[in-house]
Amino acid sequence: MNRSDFFETLHHGLRSLPEDERASIIKDLDEHIAVSLENRISEADAIALLGDPSEIIDQYVQEAVVVPKRVQQPIIQKSMPQPDPPQVQTETKTDKPAAKQISPFKIVLIAGMCFIILMLLLDALD
Repeated sequence: MNRSDFFETLHHGLRSLPEDERASIIKDLDEHIAVSLENRISEADAIALLGDPSEIIDQYVQEAVVVPKRVQQPIIQKSMPQPDPPQVQTETKTDKPAAKQISPFKIVLIAGMCFIILMLLLDALD
């Protein structure tokens, strides 16, 4: 199939769409073919890469049928409070609060800072 036959088929199949939309689709597909030709792909191969014209037509016509003409504004509703997830009860043997864990990174960081301070003090004493 050559370029003119391809676009004639598309033009005929997309006749149910508004003129500006039909022109936009054909222009877009024509640009795809032009880019393929610039990349040294033959016209027939470029058209084959786009696919069967009847499938392209079906895709655009079905999309036009499915998409509503008027977009409904979302209804704003108050959000319902979500119930709290069930709490898992754990038994503790002591009444003491758990000790706060210090990450190993913080321990190494503090030790490094202490080492630097110690080295600065020793250097100052010399």
